Amino acid sequence: MIEITREIDGAPDYEIGLPRTAPLVYDVAWPQEGEAPGVVLVIAGFGGDTDGAYSRGLRRHIVETTGMGAVGVRYHAFHARHTNGAAVRIDPADHAALLGAAWLAKAPVGNPADFGEVCRALGAAKVGIAPRVWIDPPHGEAQNFGVIQALDHLAVIGDLLENAPPFDTRRIVVLGSSHGGYIAHMIAKFAPSTLAAVIDNSSYAQPPMNYLAIGDAPEYTVGFEGLSVHARVRSAWTVSDRHAPNFYDRDRDLIRDLRYPPHLAAMRASAADAGTQYFMVNAAVDPISPPVAKRRQQAALARAGFRSELSLVGPEQIDGKVFKAVTHGLDASLKGLFDRYIGRVVPREVPVDANRGAVVEYACVDRGYRFRHSAAAPYVTCEVYDLFEDDEAPALAHPAAAA
Repeated sequence: MIEITREIDGAPDYEIGLPRTAPLVYDVAWPQEGEAPGVVLVIAGFGGDTDGAYSRGLRRHIVETTGMGAVGVRYHAFHARHTNGAAVRIDPADHAALLGAAWLAKAPVGNPADFGEVCRALGAAKVGIAPRVWIDPPHGEAQNFGVIQALDHLAVIGDLLENAPPFDTRRIVVLGSSHGGYIAHMIAKFAPSTLAAVIDNSSYAQPPMNYLAIGDAPEYTVGFEGLSVHARVRSAWTVSDRHAPNFYDRDRDLIRDLRYPPHLAAMRASAADAGTQYFMVNAAVDPISPPVAKRRQQAALARAGFRSELSLVGPEQIDGKVFKAVTHGLDASLKGLFDRYIGRVVPREVPVDANRGAVVEYACVDRGYRFRHSAAAPYVTCEVYDLFEDDEAPALAHPAAAA
């Protein structure tokens, strides 16, 4: 087995116009010799699947059991938890409130400017306070949510097509859990002729607003230095200024919506064959990926003409091997999930989008998104354009003039 780590140029932020400040890194496990019968992209979410040892073991399992290549991409804002490389930050007003709470509790704080030390003092004094904090990914990255991350994976696919040992391009499969499954669907949306299958564990069909730092709810709650903190990842978006270049409007939301029927219809029309297959599993009770939304997503995919199926896992399906708990992500074995579905993947019948030079477009409300694919780097580019920039509204006659 060959195992390497490779760096290439990642996608810039085409929506806001921000450059990339660090290279895109991806890890590869590959069969020692011969043509690989396909490639599997394993997309980590925000949980334990970002752990390097876990990801490496999963990639090795794929190569050993199928002979396919296996790839893990450290995509834009990949390090979005303080346990995997992100930094914890608190706003000054919230920091001051913590210092006030420490003073009232008579909790000694050696260095008031040190947020971690303040938390430890409050925790030791057993003060029941849960501050709001920000999680800052490295390299100044902010959570774009989906678009850059999908383009990163398409850049990796392009790099593999150009530089990897031979593999069957008709069998490119994506396996993802939670946010990783969401990115998998986004890849299929931007490149409708590239993926043979998406194996999705518990992804959301639409971006949760709290994951975009919109609204009052935290993204997640976690223990930090003796306190429970309400955390949000630094977001690329604002909802307070409609004229700001990073205003999260209807267009931004629709391109990230994975069950919007007009986009699914355009996706299906762009695929010259039967399109990508979708194998989806989800907990029967899941506040992050609500089962009713997953049912609607599967139904929308089927109505658009895609081969798709959804298994809702309740207590009776918990086997302790593949599915271990009725919770978000099902505490699932991704090895077991991959083994369950890989034998059912049908190869594509058309060249991948990069080799076809495909152009894929999605109209939203005021703007459209155009994805241009190429066999040469950067492999895929995104253009956001005004749908009505050149249109002139017809003049309407006044009723009196018409009379």
